[in-house]
Amino acid sequence: MSPKPEIEAVVTDLDGTFWSASMEVHAATHETVRLLDDAGIPLLVATGRRAHSARVGLARSGLTDRPIVLMNGGLARDRADGESFLRALIHPMDSIQVFDAFSSNGLEPLVYLDDPGADLIVGNYPAASPAYISSAPGVKQVGQLRDELESVDVIGFGAFGYALGQLEPIAKAITEGGWATAIIGESLLEGDHGLMVQGFGIDKQTAIEAWTARNGIDPTKLAVLGDGANDLHMLRSAKTAIVPENAPESIRAVAHHVIPRNEDGGWSEVPEILGL
Repeated sequence: MSPKPEIEAVVTDLDGTFWSASMEVHAATHETVRLLDDAGIPLLVATGRRAHSARVGLARSGLTDRPIVLMNGGLARDRADGESFLRALIHPMDSIQVFDAFSSNGLEPLVYLDDPGADLIVGNYPAASPAYISSAPGVKQVGQLRDELESVDVIGFGAFGYALGQLEPIAKAITEGGWATAIIGESLLEGDHGLMVQGFGIDKQTAIEAWTARNGIDPTKLAVLGDGANDLHMLRSAKTAIVPENAPESIRAVAHHVIPRNEDGGWSEVPEILGL
């Protein structure tokens, strides 16, 4: 029996790593995916995007058959267009506490759901631009957003396009309250910074480990590509951490390899890094 390869699967973030802010995938990246397929190396997508939003871009690239981690680990699916095998819901009482942490600091958060119809609900003054909110189907506007939280399956919260100083008190309150996991990072789509909230102790890495266990893959033998604060745990856990050159310094600092930007076809360096 031949020995198992050093890398048993590749995991990639989407925005800023696999594709551009407009969800454009470089031709060289498409070719690299085909090379991974030919080598029998599975590709797992791990994104902070919601299901509807991610599926739009993956359908454009013909990749909806790939396994995917959504909402920074809140959901995981065997196919981007399939059902969730992992659902890390936020308890209704914790959801209310999280909502109040946002509202007491002047923001009405976006609320992300595990719902095939509408996986994003917003109130009258959502904490993101209209363009961000309308970027994909599956959005529902409600009058009294806080009142909805006890009757829906909440996966996460978000606010995008704000100064770091406005988001830090919210993240601090959520973390100190023990209600959920709060991550602040640069907002590729909205500019400035964004705050993403998932269930307590949940992130991309926890869902990746669930996927590897489900598929008999060694979680210590992963090549991982990412560029944001929500990618740090999975990059630090990787056997091979790969980061684009335009990522923040704090992210590049954990990389084993730094590659060109996705717009310049940086993903095409993955086969050489893996020795394919």
